[in-house]
Amino acid sequence: MRSMSLQTVRAIIESAGYGVLATSVDGQPRVRPMAFVMLEDGRLWSSTFRQSGKVGELGQNGRVEVCFVDADKVQVRIEGILDMTGGPDARRRLLELNPKVRKHFPDEHDEKFVHLEVVPTRIRWKPTGFNEYNEVAIPAQR
Repeated sequence: MRSMSLQTVRAIIESAGYGVLATSVDGQPRVRPMAFVMLEDGRLWSSTFRQSGKVGELGQNGRVEVCFVDADKVQVRIEGILDMTGGPDARRRLLELNPKVRKHFPDEHDEKFVHLEVVPTRIRWKPTGFNEYNEVAIPAQR
């Protein structure tokens, strides 16, 4: 098994540009592309609009998986629990980490702005081709 650091995982996520977020509601899988930033400890941050259908879905079942594929077709899959309780401080930091979020939300006080945080329970990666996934160590969460 080949090892990979969280720094390399972060580079793949940045190279991919977006990941595909998978949820499941009443046994029905649902996927959508979304932009994420990865924090130093492996948590993923993103945003959505309060009126988005995914807010209700995630309220029913916060278990998610996000898949990223970079230009070299290296895959990273992150399973985790999604938390939507981030307040103005988390939203402000997300705006700093990903300035593109400002296209949707002018500031951290916008009532439509929902901060999404995926706390990873499993991180795996797979090189190009027909290969098995390799585990990535997850640091202890805050």
